[in-house]
Amino acid sequence: MYEHILTATDGSDHATRAATHAIDVAARYGATLHALYVIETRTAYDNAIVNPDEVRENFREIGEEALAAIETRAQDAGVQLRTALEEGVPGEQILAYIDAHDIDTVYIGERGHSSFKTVLLGSTTERVLHGTDIPVTIV
Repeated sequence: MYEHILTATDGSDHATRAATHAIDVAARYGATLHALYVIETRTAYDNAIVNPDEVRENFREIGEEALAAIETRAQDAGVQLRTALEEGVPGEQILAYIDAHDIDTVYIGERGHSSFKTVLLGSTTERVLHGTDIPVTIV
């Protein structure tokens, strides 16, 4: 039923749970799992206080750790995995990845590491949900 499944991660608990579901479905259907982490580039910093390159490198490390955790779990489940670490606006990058890799379905967390805890659905999740016509499972 599915050949290519995408899980987008930011390392949050919601994203981790979404990845777990994606791994289970990929194992069930013998699908290739794609795991994507996007380094957010829209955030503005006061360069006198924060070094943007250092922040980007910190995000890169978080992304690599999140992808490595998915890789370990996918290997344990016998799931073929492709990982990608991109930079940009997360919702836009996820949608571009979907198109570029013929993704059949997406598993994504309800919300991520946003400081806006009162938002019912994260902005990236909402962007992906309304930006594609493939099935999107929100965990």
